[in-house]
Amino acid sequence: MHQESPQSTTTPSPRRYLTQDEQTVIVRLIKKMIGLGRFTSEIKTAISAEYGLSRHSVTRYVNRARREMREFLEQDLDQHRADSYFFYRSIIEHPDASNHERIRARERIDKIMGLEIPSKYQLNQEFNKSIQEIENMSDEELDTYYNKLKKKYS
Repeated sequence: MHQESPQSTTTPSPRRYLTQDEQTVIVRLIKKMIGLGRFTSEIKTAISAEYGLSRHSVTRYVNRARREMREFLEQDLDQHRADSYFFYRSIIEHPDASNHERIRARERIDKIMGLEIPSKYQLNQEFNKSIQEIENMSDEELDTYYNKLKKKYS
């Protein structure tokens, strides 16, 4: 009888059973990663490596997390906004959060609160005149254009 060495790549690793608490932690972590905009492949790779699970097993947890997130979104809109706010606050206050994650969380809070600044494209969309067009304006047209800009952004 031939026994394969433990280093063999063809031998599947033994099945790992997680406790209910471990499953809950994994699903919460996946929700957070989804909320941070991580790709499914990134999530699978990270969770597989951290918990010693197959990518197929992680797919089940990703599906569960998405299902729970959909169910959560069916709640009252004001409650959802409040929960989102506190979630993003927790990211900002978490000592291990990267600056990028903190900035992204701040942007999301600003959006929830209606404080976000329009993008450069949106700002220039209404008043995007070329240098040539501005040079060809009469003094009255230039003054009117300037007053429109001043009124819009002051």
